[in-house]
Amino acid sequence: MLKQLGWWNDLTAEEKAEAEGKNWKTDLSGGIVRVAIKHGCIPFGNAKARCIVWTFPDQVPIHREPLYTPRRDLVTKYPTYADMQVHRLPTLYKSIQDQDFSGKYPLALTSGRLVEYEGGGEESRSNPWLAELQQEMFVEMNPADAADRGIRNGENVWLEGAEGGRIKVQALVTPRVKPGVTFMPYHFAGVMHGESLAPNYPEGTVPYVIGESCNTAMTYGYDPVTQMQETKASLCQIVKA
Repeated sequence: MLKQLGWWNDLTAEEKAEAEGKNWKTDLSGGIVRVAIKHGCIPFGNAKARCIVWTFPDQVPIHREPLYTPRRDLVTKYPTYADMQVHRLPTLYKSIQDQDFSGKYPLALTSGRLVEYEGGGEESRSNPWLAELQQEMFVEMNPADAADRGIRNGENVWLEGAEGGRIKVQALVTPRVKPGVTFMPYHFAGVMHGESLAPNYPEGTVPYVIGESCNTAMTYGYDPVTQMQETKASLCQIVKA
């Protein structure tokens, strides 16, 4: 490795003998480490690294299409896992993905974070200054998709996810999302299926802002490696409320 980098002549004769035919991972003399540091480089990670995890479903991480996807052409190319038992729980993958839900739910549904809020949003929405900046739970949708459904910016809509969960949110009509794609933040709670849950909070604990939880309309997918649910990609349909 040091010959390829042009640093070979910086080694002592003893270091050359020790480092001959080796790289930073197998050189126990420390010569490669010292020369790398002398040249301002970290003594590791300067070559290609390969990692194979034999106990994971995928030895090397690969893309797997979400369980609910409008791109049926990608299901064959990037299939999900076979149904399996994760710990003690029977977990469905292929049996769900094999079904095409894109006719009833034609819009791709994504979720993510807002700059003003953190995590589930309970703390942020209980902060008057942050709550003032983001006062309404919403779904972003492209103007073309909104026009097809007779929806105007700022109107309330019903969003139904591919597993039947329905939430009532405000439409944010914007070209920031492509036609066929929608986006919702995941920081809201306190409303369920259009009904406020504020009376259920202990006195004095209702956040300044409440709204539907996007996870109500998200889906079942579950990653067996990270133990995380698939709440970033699904399908939905939106109608005017």
